[in-house]
Amino acid sequence: MSKSQIETGLSFAAIEQSSFSLSYLGDAFYELWCRQKILQLLQNRKQVHQSVVQFVRCQTQARLVHLIMPRLTDEEKNIFRQGRNNKVVSLPKHAFTREYRAATGFECLVGFWYLGKEIKRFEKLMSQNEVQEYLDSVLNSCKNSFTNAA
Repeated sequence: MSKSQIETGLSFAAIEQSSFSLSYLGDAFYELWCRQKILQLLQNRKQVHQSVVQFVRCQTQARLVHLIMPRLTDEEKNIFRQGRNNKVVSLPKHAFTREYRAATGFECLVGFWYLGKEIKRFEKLMSQNEVQEYLDSVLNSCKNSFTNAA
């Protein structure tokens, strides 16, 4: 693949992408976002890793999409449904199908915002009080489990 093919590939409209493409890129962008947020708060390698793992779990993503759902536009709800309704190829042992599907829908949304250059929309939804309170509770439970294990 040449450099021009890579650059051209990024110009496709987000709405034209498959659910797989949106969720794949959304997963990568969301994890990077989580890593940046956690590194602003923690420096201990084990705590950073453990916290990021908890933030990117499908259960966390399913809860996040539940919290932001009332603020989504009709187009965003359709993108979520599209991703959520994708066939599940292999379900993680630690997840219920409903959680995994909701997380995939969330990743589609994040990919949609990322490709559509609407990162500010993502940031705005992630900065809501109820979202921040939930993420703080996830982070605190990570810190507590890390402290108890030490």
